[in-house]
Amino acid sequence: MRPSLLKTAWPVLACWLLAALPAVATESWRIEGVERVVAVGDVHGAYEELQALLADVGLVDAEGRWAGGATHLVSMGDLLGRGDYGRQVMDLLMRLQQEAAAAGGAVHVLLGNHEVMSLVNDLRYVSQGDYAQFGAATRTGFPAGFFERRAAFRPDGAYGRWLLSLPFAIVINDTLFVHGGLSSRVEGLSLAAINTGAKEDLRTVTEGWHALLAAGVVADETTFHELRDRLPAEALEGLPFHPDGVAWYRGNARCHAWAEAPVLRGILEELGAARVVIGHTPTESRRATSRLGGMVYRVDAGMNRAAYQGRAVALDISDGTVLAHYPGEGSRVVEAEPARLWDRPYGMSDAEIEDFLRTAPVTRVEELGEGVTRPLRLTLERDGKVMQGVFKTVDTDPGLESTRRWSRAADRADRHIYDLVAYRLDRMLGLEMVPVAVTRELDGQAGTLQYWLPDSFHEGKRRERGMALQTGCSIAAQFNLMNVFDLLIFNVDRNLGNVLYDERHQVWLIDHSRAFGTERGVPAMLEDAQVQLTPELDAALARVTAEQLEPLRPYLHRRQLDALVSRAQALRGLR
Repeated sequence: MRPSLLKTAWPVLACWLLAALPAVATESWRIEGVERVVAVGDVHGAYEELQALLADVGLVDAEGRWAGGATHLVSMGDLLGRGDYGRQVMDLLMRLQQEAAAAGGAVHVLLGNHEVMSLVNDLRYVSQGDYAQFGAATRTGFPAGFFERRAAFRPDGAYGRWLLSLPFAIVINDTLFVHGGLSSRVEGLSLAAINTGAKEDLRTVTEGWHALLAAGVVADETTFHELRDRLPAEALEGLPFHPDGVAWYRGNARCHAWAEAPVLRGILEELGAARVVIGHTPTESRRATSRLGGMVYRVDAGMNRAAYQGRAVALDISDGTVLAHYPGEGSRVVEAEPARLWDRPYGMSDAEIEDFLRTAPVTRVEELGEGVTRPLRLTLERDGKVMQGVFKTVDTDPGLESTRRWSRAADRADRHIYDLVAYRLDRMLGLEMVPVAVTRELDGQAGTLQYWLPDSFHEGKRRERGMALQTGCSIAAQFNLMNVFDLLIFNVDRNLGNVLYDERHQVWLIDHSRAFGTERGVPAMLEDAQVQLTPELDAALARVTAEQLEPLRPYLHRRQLDALVSRAQALRGLR
C-alpha cells in the first residue's frame, strides 16, 4: 500500500483496530485509608539509583524484595529514556507490584511522556545502551536490539501490554499524583474521564502505527514525527500528546505560581484532592520542592545523574506530613520555592546580584536611546562573571521623601529611586516580577542600577515584529498580577516599552519612576482593567502595613506610605 493511499485506507484500519480493542475496565483510580505513601520521581533508566533509594526508604530488603508492608509506592513515570537500564527498572517495578499486593501494600506506576514516546515510536531519547538490553540482533542502519525492543513495546508485547494498563493519574487519600501537571485542559474532567480518555487516545495511536507498519504503509525507519499526519488528529490532540496534557504540562512547575493557582485550585477541588505531586520537570535545586504553600510538590530531582546532575529523592507522606527522603541523608523538610523561578545569573541569589551590581567594576557604558530618562546600560565584570544593568539618574524632586508639606505637584515626580522601591516592594509581596535594583554612583552621580535581563524584549517590539510568545504559561494571568501591582503603586506610566519578556517569555515589570503617587482612585490607563484578586494576592496585600513598609521610609514620604496601605486595603475589598 503506498503512503498516498493512507487517507483512504485509514477508516478500514481504524475499524479493524476498534474491533480488536478490549473493553475498558471499570476502575476508580482513587484509594482511601492509606497510612503511608512514598512517591519517587523520574528514573530515566537509573536502575541502581532506584534500588538504593527504595532500600534506604525501607521499601525493599537487601535482596531487593518488597519490605514495605502496607505502604503504597507511587512511581511518577519516565522509567525510560536517556538512561540505559529502563528495562531493568520496568522489571523491578512489575515484580514489586506483585510482591507488594501480596503483603497488603501496592505499587502504582504512572505513565510519563517517555513511556508514551516508546509506545508510539518516538525514539529520540532512547540510548544505544537501552536498545542493547533487549537483544543483540543487528541490521544495517539500526542499533543492536532495535527490533527486539520494538516488539517488546507492541500492544501485545511484554512491556507494551503492561504500560497500556497503567493510569495517568491517581488519588491516594487527599493527594493527586500525575506525571506532568494539571492544566486548564482537564478542567471539568473526573479522574475516570482523565484516565479513560488518555488511555484510549494512547492505545489508538499505538495500535495505529503498528497497523500501518504491518500493512507496509510505513517503513522500519519511519519516525513518529513522519507518522503524525497519518494518524488520527483527534487522538494526537489528546492528553497523552498535547503540550498541555497530563504527561507533558510543565506549567505547575515552571510558571508563576500565583498565575497557576486559580486554575489548579479549581481542578484539585473538582478531583477531591488537597495537593498534587508531579515529576517531569527536574527542580532547579535538584532537591524535592513545594510550591503554593504545599499545593504542589515536585519530586523529580534528576535521579539519572549522568543526564541531569541530580539525585534520587522520595516523598514520604504519612499522617498528613510530607517529607523528602534522600539516600544517606534521611528525611528532610521539603524546601519551598518562591512564587517565581527564573534563570538567575550564575545561580546567584537576589542578595548576591545586588552586591554585584553595587560593587563590581564597570567596564562599559552605552547609551540606550530609549525613554525620556535617557538611561545607560552598564556592563560589569568581576571574577570571570559578567552582568549588565540599566542605570538611571533622573530625579525631578530630590529630597521629596523628607519634605514637610506634600503638594499635588509631588504626585507627578519622576524619580529613579522609585525603581528601587518597586523592586523592594515586589519582593516584600513575594511577587518576584521586578528585576533586582540597587543604588549606585557613576562618575560621582547618584542613580539606580537595575539588572538587565539577557535576551529580553518588550511588548512594543513583540507587536511591531509580530513575535509569537513560545510559552505554556498564561500571559493573561501574569498581566492580572501586573495590574494589581500597578493599582497598588498607582503607576501612571505602564506602557508597551516597560512590559518585558525574558528568554522563557515570562513577564517582567520595569520603569516605575513615575509611580507611588498619593491620588485616590484608579490611574486612567487602568480604568478598564479587569483584575482578579486571588487568595495569593490577597495574602500579599495583607502584608502591606505601616510596620512592614518601614524599610521603605528612607525613599518615600509618609503620605506615600499611607497611600500604599490605603490602596492595599481597598484592593482587598474586591474579594
